[in-house]
Amino acid sequence: MELASQRTRGIELRHFRYFVAVAEELHFGRAAARLNIVQPALTAQIKSLERMCGVELLERTKRRVELTEAGREFLRESYAALAQVGSAIDTVRDFARGATGTLRLGYGANAAIAGLISASIRRFRSEWRSVNVTLKEMPSSEVSDALMRNEIDVGYAATMGVVADGVTSKSVGAWPWLLAVADNHRLAGAKTASVTEVAGESLAVYAEPDGRSNIAGVMTSFPDLSPRHIYRTSHIMSLMTYVSSGLGVAFVPTPMKSLNFKGVVYLEVSDPMPLMEMKLLWRTDGASGPVRNYIQCLEPKMPSASKVE
Repeated sequence: MELASQRTRGIELRHFRYFVAVAEELHFGRAAARLNIVQPALTAQIKSLERMCGVELLERTKRRVELTEAGREFLRESYAALAQVGSAIDTVRDFARGATGTLRLGYGANAAIAGLISASIRRFRSEWRSVNVTLKEMPSSEVSDALMRNEIDVGYAATMGVVADGVTSKSVGAWPWLLAVADNHRLAGAKTASVTEVAGESLAVYAEPDGRSNIAGVMTSFPDLSPRHIYRTSHIMSLMTYVSSGLGVAFVPTPMKSLNFKGVVYLEVSDPMPLMEMKLLWRTDGASGPVRNYIQCLEPKMPSASKVE
């Protein structure tokens, strides 16, 4: 077995191609012309192949060339080997251009509520159907770290401070704030409200695990807001339950209105407030083909994944 293994180590892809040409043409001259090599070189390569295999693959006479029984079997194996190589090349080309593989997407709840996730995935999947897309919901503050730990490939996060080193970001949306109040709140019948009109009331805020809240900019811009009590939660549904129960009011981005949460009324805020901005994040180094193609779906000017010819 060891001796046979040593003999076959010298077999190369060209030997399969040369043998297939001779087996199909059953003529060394025609096969050599088809391969664009000289006939003596082809003859020498076939003899070398037979020595490495340790069997006669062709019967040669002055008038004809025929396959031996072993040769017919080797022809079937040669077709399979060449097909496997072709498949491997196609696979790696598809992978390099991002046509296959997996895209792991992390996101905060606001991105899903705003429709950014579904809309972008639909655009992406319309062109790259063979890419598997997986979703992982997480607080916005954890998206950057998840990227750097290679747990996700791209993420959506509401901006709350500086993006981590090694992460590239792109703004994909920004929304005004609404004031959410219970439908029996004293302001429920109004269309708009000022921040001062809810000064001193209890406030429900969406808070990240690290303590940062989604309305940090609002609190900074309106120091006189001075809520009587702050209810902190990291779940959107809990936030809206605080509001619908009348325990507090909440400042929420405009897309939240689409939830139609029972018992909640949304008012436009008459004061100028910083917008809630949503960003798409990905690792600066080594963006995969699917990541580059996903980003291109959102920004046509960004170069697509390199195509391998």
